[in-house]
Formats: sequence, structure tokens, C-alpha cells
Amino acid sequence: MSHYNNTHNNRNQDNFVDVEDYDNTSEYQLQQRMTPQQQRQEERRRHAEAGTASGAAAAAAGSGASPWLNKQKKKSSKWKTIAWSVLVILILAIAGVLAWYFAVYKKNNANSGSNNSNNGNTGGSNNVPATGPTVISPNGTVLPNTNYPLKKVFYGMAYVPLGAQLPGCFNTQQSVDDELALLVQTTSRVRLYGTDCKVLEYVLNSIERKKLDLKVVVGLWIDKDNATYTRQMTDFFKVMETYSWSNIIGVSVGNEVLFDEYQPAEVLLAHIAEVKAKVVALGHKDLPVFSSDLEKFNTYPLTSSEDRAGVNLHPFFSGIPIEQAAEWYWKYLKENVTPKVNVNRTAPIDIWITEVGWPTFPASSAVQASVPSIPNLQIFLDTWLCEANKNGMPYYYFEFFDAPWKIWPGSAVEGFWGLMTIDKKLKVKLPDCLVN
Repeated sequence: MSHYNNTHNNRNQDNFVDVEDYDNTSEYQLQQRMTPQQQRQEERRRHAEAGTASGAAAAAAGSGASPWLNKQKKKSSKWKTIAWSVLVILILAIAGVLAWYFAVYKKNNANSGSNNSNNGNTGGSNNVPATGPTVISPNGTVLPNTNYPLKKVFYGMAYVPLGAQLPGCFNTQQSVDDELALLVQTTSRVRLYGTDCKVLEYVLNSIERKKLDLKVVVGLWIDKDNATYTRQMTDFFKVMETYSWSNIIGVSVGNEVLFDEYQPAEVLLAHIAEVKAKVVALGHKDLPVFSSDLEKFNTYPLTSSEDRAGVNLHPFFSGIPIEQAAEWYWKYLKENVTPKVNVNRTAPIDIWITEVGWPTFPASSAVQASVPSIPNLQIFLDTWLCEANKNGMPYYYFEFFDAPWKIWPGSAVEGFWGLMTIDKKLKVKLPDCLVN
């Protein structure tokens, strides 16, 4: 999933899919006009569909695209004029989302001292979300806040601090303190995605200063600009000159680098080798260094160069109903993920599920029968979480907060995978299955 350096907002109209013109557009042309995120969703759907009976049936029936790409009749010869009008509306919607996000974020910063203060080691009752209505989407959808309590029921949690996006960097040490005071009530492990905006420094500072029961998987973001990796790798080792390595349990060199075609495999392998060599030289040879990707890409030769197979596995992209999501996950993990990551290996490699979750908005971004909604998130946690804790395979739930900065024309669902809203309200009731 995308987290850093979002550059998609400035693309012109020709990059967006006009579903009304789909009848007269070849599949190849349609792919060329998709936004990168639409292509990601379509590839995920096709990739996961191969492992499900329902997916095979759908393919046999000729359903080549997700519902949001279904064919519609061309309404008139003036579709270009209509498309331009839609583009203007989308731009205004994005502006509204961003204004909403920063308004809520700044309000949270102003009130953080009273609403999210924490004097204990792992957070106390003062950290339970406040009562009152909770705005969960930019279109004004309101969820009555039933004051669900936070529980330490997740093995690990994927986390990007609110506002930690270049070039603005609106996050602060205080804002990260406040967010971790909530996060540590749900897990003892956190996965980061990058070092920009002092994310790693702030997190480690908060852990040591407030004595939080929290271990960190460091993330080094990789994109098409090689300077990004160099900057983040340098930042990582510079930060670790000050903070304790005892709080680090892994280093993820890139996230979905091969899936997104950010860099070729040989470049990624070289980056992993470089980081591993530096970690070993500093006396931490047992610290796992790996990359995170779909199992389709997290296989040989990548798995010959990493200490773990970090696999992002999302039932949502399989296109199945939520009632079947947990069953699909365990079957796909056994029959597809495990064999693929162990190709050409003499001994099995340990698997870490580095992303797993379910989105909550908007319903229009459904992938076949997989529909984003808060009730569906509740079903997923009720049917999957306790089984995951019992099975004992390491996983990092995706993700702690919603991320509206990942919304752009053609894709909204990427912004709403959070367990909590950006105004720090828990969306669902957590099951009672505490993690060891």
C-alpha cells in the first residue's frame, strides 16, 4: 500500500478511467488510462482471484474487471465535456478532503494535552476515545461513538504518524507521543514505513522517554528516485547512533517495491545486502533484514537475500464476501503464500505477514463482492483476529489510522484502512483475544 511521496494528484484527465467509454476501449488501452492505484487494485484482484474457486468462476464468466470498472453504455457523444466536469468535481472533492484532514489534525494537536495525555508506561483509562459523534469520511458520514475500549489484541500494528508526509511534515514529537499512547494499548509491536519527517526518531524517543512496551520494525521507503533510499538508509543509521538497538526487531527495506515496479529486483537485492552488511558490522547479525511485498514477488531470488519473507496479504482484493474472508486468508496462506516464498529454498523461510486488514470506505470501491464498510471490518476482526493470535504467525495489522492523504481521483479506498479515524476514534469493538 502507498504511504509516502504521493505524486498522483497532479495527473491530467487522460490518466483517469472513464467508465462510460469502456465499451469502446480495449482492455490494454483501459489499463494505460488507469491511475497507478487503479492498476494496483486490478492486479491485486487478478492475483488473488487465481487462488479462489469463486474467482475462477468469475473469470470463466468473463468478469475481467472489478465492479468500479464494469461496462456502462456510452450515453452521448459529449463524453469529453462530461469527463471534464467530473474532473473538476473530483479536484474540489480532494480539496475538501485535505481541508477536512488538516482541520481535524490541527484540532487534535490543540486538544492533545487534555484528551490524549498519558502519565503511565502503557497508557491508561484517559486514553479511551472521547464520547460524541465521530466523522469518519469527507462526505459527512457520522458514526455514533459508543466509546469502544482499546485492547492489546494485535500481534503488531502498521503505523504512519498523522501529518508525516513530505514536504509538510506536520507531525511533532508531541503528536507522536499522543498517538503511541493509544497504539501501545493495542499491541507491543509497531511497523514503520520510512524515516522522513523524523518518524523513526520521534517513535524511538517516545518509547525510551515514556518507557513504552513497544518494539519497532524499521521501514526504509524505496521509490523510483534512488535518492529516497539513500536518504532514509542514512537517516536510519544516524538515528541509531542515539537510540537503543534493543527496541528494534526488524528492518523492512522497501514496501511493494517489485509490485509497484519502483526498482528492478537487482537494485532491491543490493539495497537489502547493503543494509544487512551495515547492521552486522554494528554487531546485530541476528536482526532480520527483509523486504515486504506480495508473495508473487516475495519469492526467489528475493527470498535468497532476506532473513524473513515479509508478505502483504489482503483478503479484500480477492473479491470474496466478507463472511468468507477469514477462511480465504488461511487457505491462501497455506496453499499459495507458503509454497511460493519457499521456491528454490532448501529450508523453509519464516513468514511475517506485514500487512493484513479491511477498508471501511467508500462502498463504491468494492472489488467484486469485497465491500468496504465499518460493519464488514467488524466481521473481519471477529472472524479472523482470534484465530490469527492462536496460530502464532507474526502479523502487522494494516493500519492504525485512516490516511486521507492517499486519496486522489480514481481512488478513495486507500485512505480508509484505519482501525481508528484520524480524529482518533476506534471504529469497531475489539474481540477479547489478548496476544501473548
